Amino acid sequence: RVISLHDLIYVELLMEIDALDAKYGEDWSPLDTHLDSAPEDLFQPYRPNTTDEALAIWQEAYEWTYYEQVLAGISKAHHQDDGNHPKSFDAIFCIDDRECSLRRYIEQTDSNCRTWGTPGFFNVAFYYQPEHGKFYTKVCPAPLTPVHLIKEYNPQKALSSDVHFTKQTHSVVSGWLISQTLGFWSAFKLFLNIFKPGISPATTYSFSHMDRRARLSVENKKPEDKVHGLQIGFTLDEMTDRVEGLLKSIGLTDQFGNLVYVVGHGASSINNTHYAGYDCGACSGRPGSVNARVVSHMANHPFVREKLEQRGLKIPAGTRFIGALHDTTRDEIEFYDDDQLPEDLQQQHQQNILVFKKALSFNAKERSRRFILTETSAAPERVHEQVKLRSVSLFEPRPELNHATNTLCVVGRRGLTDHLFLDRRAFLNSYDYRVDPEGKYLLNILKAATPVCGGINLEYYFSRVDNQRLGAGTKLPHNVMGLIGVANGADGDLRTGLPWQMVEVHDPLRLLIIAEHFPEVVKTILMSSPETYEWYQHNWVNMVVVHPETHVMYRFKDGEFKPYLPPAIALPTCFDLNGLIETESENIPVQLLLQAS
Repeated sequence: RVISLHDLIYVELLMEIDALDAKYGEDWSPLDTHLDSAPEDLFQPYRPNTTDEALAIWQEAYEWTYYEQVLAGISKAHHQDDGNHPKSFDAIFCIDDRECSLRRYIEQTDSNCRTWGTPGFFNVAFYYQPEHGKFYTKVCPAPLTPVHLIKEYNPQKALSSDVHFTKQTHSVVSGWLISQTLGFWSAFKLFLNIFKPGISPATTYSFSHMDRRARLSVENKKPEDKVHGLQIGFTLDEMTDRVEGLLKSIGLTDQFGNLVYVVGHGASSINNTHYAGYDCGACSGRPGSVNARVVSHMANHPFVREKLEQRGLKIPAGTRFIGALHDTTRDEIEFYDDDQLPEDLQQQHQQNILVFKKALSFNAKERSRRFILTETSAAPERVHEQVKLRSVSLFEPRPELNHATNTLCVVGRRGLTDHLFLDRRAFLNSYDYRVDPEGKYLLNILKAATPVCGGINLEYYFSRVDNQRLGAGTKLPHNVMGLIGVANGADGDLRTGLPWQMVEVHDPLRLLIIAEHFPEVVKTILMSSPETYEWYQHNWVNMVVVHPETHVMYRFKDGEFKPYLPPAIALPTCFDLNGLIETESENIPVQLLLQAS
């Protein structure tokens, strides 16, 4: 059954009334009849006092102490790729801040490649139904209502299951027999897993969301054929529109590499009631593997290529798109349909796989700085193995810290930030103002990035400043309540925010959005979208615009963009895995950088 939050509260209140009736009979009255004065109106206008004003000044100084370091780095070493030399490959990632460091290591490993960022549903919104699946799963931003359905069929690998999860346990006799036999075996396996963690059928494993060898119903030749009002697959014109929107929105319109990787992301865990929050938010808390594979199929279609060329977007005949999934907890990657590559691209693909694997090991090592039980000083490959074990350890309540340090969202060309070490704190959305002089694509990006990235940031902000009232406390005793939320143990109250294990290393800063375009264009498009503009009007997020030609910065304040000159600060340019941050002036220990930020 579909159970709403309203239904849960209604039933709980009825049970409380029954409890009062049982104890007091009819001789009881609501609590508000015993109050000496009316309760405070929580929605009346609030006037800040002196303490509030002092805290606001402190918060502003706290935030801009960090912002100024980033803006100084961007203004000091701004550069752009001339784009005149062929690329080894292109890789399109989700804007997620966890991909920030992986993109950096890929670019460091192969300096001739390019990486891009865009929301991880890759401009294809649909429901997904796996083979033998009873339900449709939405794999697009939550506010969207898809009208398409992608179905999986002919999977090559059957999903495994533990024998003690059989339905035979539901009856009295067989349930008792199974608990006295298989139950002991299950307990032994549980005990063994503590000392030797491993992936089991009970593990939330991102790569099991879709069989990599299965077929998908991407193309639809009969739009009139629908299932429950949903069109199976996309028409050729719909496919063309979505590929064009994706590539133009990020600025990938020329100089294509022979291989273009579209990399979604997901996460794995075994003991985490919040696991859905570790997957892709742009895919409604699901892995982005299906989206990456679907849009790659579309971009490889001959008819789509022909229509795109008619619209002024030419993809070379030798370029192939490959879908992939990055498991951000385990730092592993899986590629889809790469067995269909022509022979001349197979060797190049195998070389690129080595680039990804090396970058993933270095990425795992960088992440391990915040993992208390991980031997960070070991070689990247050894640290990587420890990170994989961490993801399936029953005793690990922090398999991945997720967005725990996010502070930035950068919307612009890669040259704004590719020289900076942003410490996995930035959402990176690729965008080229030259493709979009009127800001139409930029408006769509900001309409999505502002509430999503800003909302994530505020969720962490409030859960960090007051974890007991605005967060969720420790997640160790959490129980899932009706697939709606979590509660602490047997407590009936739903927890509204994030648990302490997700926010303990978070700095409570509001999000700073840095966009590359002309300030007058940005103001015009923001004013055209009141629901987006109010985020900036009420200072829920901060914004700085970088002029694409003069590189002068403009800060949005009091409804206007005003010139902003960042101070001269030596900012890190790369991450040294020996524990040092390199700047132009000196080497700063990682610990000092973290304390300063």
